[in-house]
Amino acid sequence: MQNNRSRLFKFFRDSNLSLYNCKIKTPAYLNLEEYFPEYRVLEESWEEIKEEIEGVVNSGKKLPKFHELDDGQEHISDNDGLSWSLLNLLLYGMWHKKNSTLCPKTTSLLKKMKGVTSAYFSVLSPGKHIPPHKGPYKGIIRYQLAISVPKKGVCKIIVDDKDFFWVEGKSVLFDDTYTHEVINNTKEHRIALLLDIKRRVPGFWMRQYDKFVFLLIQFLVILNKTFSKSKIN
Repeated sequence: MQNNRSRLFKFFRDSNLSLYNCKIKTPAYLNLEEYFPEYRVLEESWEEIKEEIEGVVNSGKKLPKFHELDDGQEHISDNDGLSWSLLNLLLYGMWHKKNSTLCPKTTSLLKKMKGVTSAYFSVLSPGKHIPPHKGPYKGIIRYQLAISVPKKGVCKIIVDDKDFFWVEGKSVLFDDTYTHEVINNTKEHRIALLLDIKRRVPGFWMRQYDKFVFLLIQFLVILNKTFSKSKIN
């Protein structure tokens, strides 16, 4: 993961994850009712959400690819010549004002959910494979709402060697610091709404440390100019 990062970055990333793993132990897939009960609101509105994102995708606007937003992700985003595109709405607590206006219903729903720290639509091209990788930060957990799922062929996510097959309008929640990969071995696009949900971190000092890490990531998002790269044409 993040193959072109500096040694200092990799050292901090790995040490940071080891610290979190000492304090937090959860399975690969997490219970939605326990960790993110608001998923029910999104499932109830999934068809309206689908209408919004498909309107953007079908408008001819060009969505940026993941590795264009985050340098160092070419090995999972630009690995096979097929597109993994994103529409960023919210990044570590910071709303993308222009992109949010493209999906007003989705944005309105998400703004009522205090635990959501990042939100974006993920569009996988037909045949796209995202190879095994791990998330670097255990302070969040990853939620996915399947918006458009191919009807024929294999389309799934694998987390900690356990398969999950998406169903339109249904949710899944997982710890993305486990090794995971995505396979869209079909002739259709797959679209999902992805959210980062703030994890309840145990212990006073660990919570203070987590606040520092979260602010550091916010700073890196700004430094990387991710918002300007996220604009669609």
